[in-house]
Amino acid sequence: MQFTAEEAATRLSRSPTSTSNLLRRLLRDGLVDRVRRGCYAIRPLGALGTTVASEDVLLAVAAGFSQVPHRVAYRSALDRLDLLVHPSRSIQVALTRPTRSAALSGRPLTVVLEPESSLSVGAETRSGTYVSDLERALLDAAARPELVGGIAVLAEALAVASARVNVDRMKAYATRLGWAAALRRIGSLGDALELRGLAGKLRPLRVPMSDIDLEPGGGDASWRDAKWRVRWDQPPDQLANVVRA
Repeated sequence: MQFTAEEAATRLSRSPTSTSNLLRRLLRDGLVDRVRRGCYAIRPLGALGTTVASEDVLLAVAAGFSQVPHRVAYRSALDRLDLLVHPSRSIQVALTRPTRSAALSGRPLTVVLEPESSLSVGAETRSGTYVSDLERALLDAAARPELVGGIAVLAEALAVASARVNVDRMKAYATRLGWAAALRRIGSLGDALELRGLAGKLRPLRVPMSDIDLEPGGGDASWRDAKWRVRWDQPPDQLANVVRA
């Protein structure tokens, strides 16, 4: 259960000062966790003495951002979907405006700014918060690979998830978001790495008129995907070895 200091004062019919003193005692005794300033979560039985984020990232995000539009996204979404080889330490949340909070329940917080029109695309409700579904999480990673750890992380996630991807849904999301480049990167990876469920299943939103980099800001191109007009900074077989390792 999550709540704000104002909600606690109203529910308990206490003054702000009295409520603040009570919350400090509950914090000291390990019964509640302050997720961020003014936002709290009750620690579940069996998890007393630990932070909420260490047990349930979605609960921590719900406690911190239930009052504003948000979405658990990028690396945190891939982690929730069990698509990462190495768990994510940082919590990544998409918001429409910046926040002064640098941490959430003791874990580093990374905020990705998005317009409200795109925030809800591919968002599903879990544990009282909004989180990217499979197709949106993969598109996020393809749109900004640097936020998930690079193109190798995206390739590994696609390899695990490819048989479960709904390609029609992914294309619909890409159309709504205007993310033709992200879809081209996923299509190129799916075809070149022969990923089951993706290879040969996707088509560009429109005919590519110029080349893009598979990894934005990467090194010199060593291979070019003529169909998708995507420049790779490593041969497909080299990336395939990383994915299958």
